[in-house]
Amino acid sequence: MDSSSYTGLPNKLFQGISSVKSTLTTGHILEKSETTHVPKTDAFHHYMARSVLGIQAPLKLKTELQIANKIGRLPCLPSSRLMADVLRGTNEDISFDDVLNNPREFGEVQVDPHLAMDKRDRLF
Repeated sequence: MDSSSYTGLPNKLFQGISSVKSTLTTGHILEKSETTHVPKTDAFHHYMARSVLGIQAPLKLKTELQIANKIGRLPCLPSSRLMADVLRGTNEDISFDDVLNNPREFGEVQVDPHLAMDKRDRLF
């Protein structure tokens, strides 16, 4: 059986439902640059620390960043990720995410703490 119907439209039973977002291109010219900015600056700082201080400095920094990213509050409370910002040196910077794109701070979602903990711990 052909994957397209006799009308020329794709058959959803064979191909599945496609996402509209996956067929679109990037929304803005700076979108890719903004999404890769933090990993690129982290890689640059690790490279510079390795060339100046030796291999132990970027390894220690990478380990501390991994630990800082694991630390969080209860799933129903927003976390500021201050420790990771301090390790990166971006705690005093004001970026787009601080002003306009912070759903954790400005989101009006009420969550039952007990259900959020059960979901995080995969108890049900």
